[in-house]
Amino acid sequence: MTLTRTLALLAILGGVLIGLAGLSDNAVLTPEPSQPDVPRLIRRSNEALVVTAEAVLIQRLQNEEVLYERNADASLPMASLTKLMAALLFSEAADPIEPVLFSADAKRAGQPDDKRSSVPAGEQLKAEDVLALMLSASDSDAAFAAAEHVAQRRQPELETAPFGERIEKFMERMNRRAEEIGLAGTHYGNPSGSEGAENVSTARDLARLSGYIMRARPELWTSSRLREGVAFGAGGQRYSFVNTNPLLGEFPVIYGSKTGLNNDAKGALLMVYSLAPDEPIAIVLLRSGDRFGDGRAAIRWLESNFMLESPYHAGQ
Repeated sequence: MTLTRTLALLAILGGVLIGLAGLSDNAVLTPEPSQPDVPRLIRRSNEALVVTAEAVLIQRLQNEEVLYERNADASLPMASLTKLMAALLFSEAADPIEPVLFSADAKRAGQPDDKRSSVPAGEQLKAEDVLALMLSASDSDAAFAAAEHVAQRRQPELETAPFGERIEKFMERMNRRAEEIGLAGTHYGNPSGSEGAENVSTARDLARLSGYIMRARPELWTSSRLREGVAFGAGGQRYSFVNTNPLLGEFPVIYGSKTGLNNDAKGALLMVYSLAPDEPIAIVLLRSGDRFGDGRAAIRWLESNFMLESPYHAGQ
């Protein structure tokens, strides 16, 4: 061994020893974050995705691998996609069979042209039915009823407070949870996504929220994919509802979805699509001129461009 090479090895060894000496007994070495052990997606075509949406994100929820993005970090109006966070907090606070009151204030809240259920003021529904009305039918009165219910349950002293104060307290919870989850480009102004309120998010934030719901409250996606159903009032009255996403009939493997529509947001659509078993893909479309046409195009693009790695391919 030459003298030069010997000196280089000694220098390296000395650096290692100095580094170890600098560690205290209580020092913790933080490992590099590791990705979940999931199969690779193989790109089998370079077909272009053509959609009208201003912001788009198509992302694997298993490992957050981005398959397509456009303006994914732009904060844009999200309309009724707002109800996903409202439903998350509501599901955490209320038991499925717990009665929830539709107050006169909840029925009136929002804009005059907001979509509302046929449930009359003063009626009580089970919490699980309220979730279905929020997520499947996208009814704004259900979102306000849920928000009012959570506010009063979390803070009983609010029972005698004005309706607006109860909703304000719920909005504080929604925005606090957005911060906790890491939705940096998201802000909630009301629980339903009514036009005129500051309900904005990014495609990336909404995909992250989708993944959070998948892990923490997957039953919300079950409610969201009900194509139609009947909610029952306290006295047995029947209130039928129909899902706002027609793509559920075309693509049965949509695991969950949420639609949104108003003048500010144009069309909004979020879907969790099962490309394969245990392979959920988030598809987020914001400010779309044709949300269902865009959603259909995104699913077909995904199916034609990607395939899950098989054991045969993995061994190559």
